[in-house]
Amino acid sequence: MQDLNPPLEQQQQLATAFDRGDYAKVASACAALLSSHKRSGFLWSTLGKCHLKAKNLDEAATCLNKACELNPKDPSVFSSLGDVHRAQGQTDNALALYRKALSLDDNDLSALNNMANTLTDLGRLTEAEPLLEKAAKLAPQSPVILFNYSTVLLRDGRMEQAKALLEQATELAPELSSAQYNLAQLQSLDGNKQAAIKRFEKILEASPGDDRVRADKLHVQAHLNDWTWVEEYQQVRRQLGLTSKACSAFACLTFEDNPDLLRLRTQAYANTLLPKVTPAKPLPDDLLGTDRPDRLRIGYFSSDYHDHATMHLMAGLFEAHDQNRFNIIAYSYDPAPEDAMRRRVSQAVTSFKDISQLSDAEATKQVVADGLHIAIDLKGFTGNNRTTLFANRLAPLHMSYLGFPGTLGSTAIDYFIGDHVTCPAGSERYFEEHLMRLPHSYQVNDDKRPLSGQQYTRKDCGLPSTGFVFCSFNSSYKITPTEFDIWMRLLDQVEGSVLWLLECSDSSKENLRREAAERGQDPDRLIFAPRVSQEKHLARHRAADLFLDTFVVNAHTTASDALWAGLPVLTLPGRQFASRVGASLVSAVGLPEMIAKSAAEYEARALELANDPDALAALRSKLQRNRRSAPLFDTRGFTRRLEQGFDMAYGRYLQGLPPTHLEVAAHPVTGPKMPHTALVTPSVEPTVLAP
Repeated sequence: MQDLNPPLEQQQQLATAFDRGDYAKVASACAALLSSHKRSGFLWSTLGKCHLKAKNLDEAATCLNKACELNPKDPSVFSSLGDVHRAQGQTDNALALYRKALSLDDNDLSALNNMANTLTDLGRLTEAEPLLEKAAKLAPQSPVILFNYSTVLLRDGRMEQAKALLEQATELAPELSSAQYNLAQLQSLDGNKQAAIKRFEKILEASPGDDRVRADKLHVQAHLNDWTWVEEYQQVRRQLGLTSKACSAFACLTFEDNPDLLRLRTQAYANTLLPKVTPAKPLPDDLLGTDRPDRLRIGYFSSDYHDHATMHLMAGLFEAHDQNRFNIIAYSYDPAPEDAMRRRVSQAVTSFKDISQLSDAEATKQVVADGLHIAIDLKGFTGNNRTTLFANRLAPLHMSYLGFPGTLGSTAIDYFIGDHVTCPAGSERYFEEHLMRLPHSYQVNDDKRPLSGQQYTRKDCGLPSTGFVFCSFNSSYKITPTEFDIWMRLLDQVEGSVLWLLECSDSSKENLRREAAERGQDPDRLIFAPRVSQEKHLARHRAADLFLDTFVVNAHTTASDALWAGLPVLTLPGRQFASRVGASLVSAVGLPEMIAKSAAEYEARALELANDPDALAALRSKLQRNRRSAPLFDTRGFTRRLEQGFDMAYGRYLQGLPPTHLEVAAHPVTGPKMPHTALVTPSVEPTVLAP
């Protein structure tokens, strides 16, 4: 009788202790009982699961293999063994074991859930979804399964369905912080930012050291212009994003103008998303010193191939690329429906490829087969990105451009495309990447962007018929007390003036109006512009007199919108890339006098222009002349210079040289047979369901 399982009562006691989490005690008891029950499938299985919980993977595999041998009809054993192989990184073996478990019992929840998790990790969402859908029907009260199902839907872009599942999961298990966190994120995206803040605060009550949650909460507060975030940030800034969970890199660049600190935080964030980076393979010896291919294959990766700010800037670039020398491939992982902008880009490039339904592994395989010479990430750590693709080696050279205003903090990227204003001498230390400095501004602009023919009067815009109109169409989170104090003093000193801001949430408007009143201003002097189409938005800029930039994060596309529409922009550059974009743009449009050297000079210059109509008229006239001749809006010229940068970088690669900081000349040399030697010059995981 020694080879049989222990008595049923003893098995139940061990199972109860296991469920309670007493894994070490259960493991000791199982090991002792195995001396008299050597062929007990139950004991070998339970001991293996205890080792799995303790991450003793080799021991777990030994025990569970023995349990499979003794009880080949027990699906839970195969499922647990699948968990071991998954933890060891052997995903194919794990999937095979989950399939075996489901062949024994197609309703086995652990196998359904954990196989789906494995497929989700691989980006195979279409295979994962039906497994979780079935599991959710079998266990509608399981918060873990509901959460995992919501994760698949989130990654597939089905926000409303995911939100409904998260609401159910958090009702069933309020302590499930991962579900609470994702739900807070969705509430923020939906515009219900007050609810998101409350949910973040609830998570922080239980885990006050969770930097990721705190950073997100502070960023949402900034969106609402709830400036209590400033004081709270000062209390945690020394450790935020450095001592516990990594924080959103985008949120971190909005908190303060400190590029050294930002690089550390971004590196920590990048290490969580791209923990393993495939290095570039060295050029084979037989290709060293060879000439440039007739056409370099350049791949642009983005989820913004539709009516989006990035394409408002870049559409002309795709049309201006020299198709005789470059093969341009647009890789889209954007589920947005077809629109005029998407059609425009797809018609301009050599090839337009939708990889939105491909897993990272599948997308990588396709891209590698395309034989790119340079792969360019247009998103960075902004919304709906797939920067994780660049952890794989998609091309000999990887570049980051336009989408994320700073280092990506990862060796996955070889070059960051900037300019001499955004990336001045000495700023190299702020970047994990090597800098490719373009000669004027890093920002491309489309010189075909139309302005609405509608002539907007002040009345049309809800503005007073007389008086000076200060304007700042920046997103609300960019506005901090520092510039707002200056703006309120300007209203004080310029009689009848108003401040014209972009429409934001009701909470944000209430907070800004309250802050104005606390500074002695009539809240009605803040006027909010409703959201309209891009063409109309550009045209209504003519109703304003002067655009006032924000400091920590400048206006980017927003500033070039104003300049293209003929509205002068006054800016104050800081230290980090995001705080120097305004200076880059006004410099490239030929208005260096609009770059202040200090906050005091910024305020004085704004006051001077508000009180001197002739000076302002001369400035606007100069801007109008420069619009058609200055480098900022020279799409073709910009494209030639960017192409020269590509040639320089790839020329180094052909010589077997590593990436280095590159300076692109203002007057590029081009030609179909240009040899490379003429071009070289000196930076929420699914939850496992235990069986």
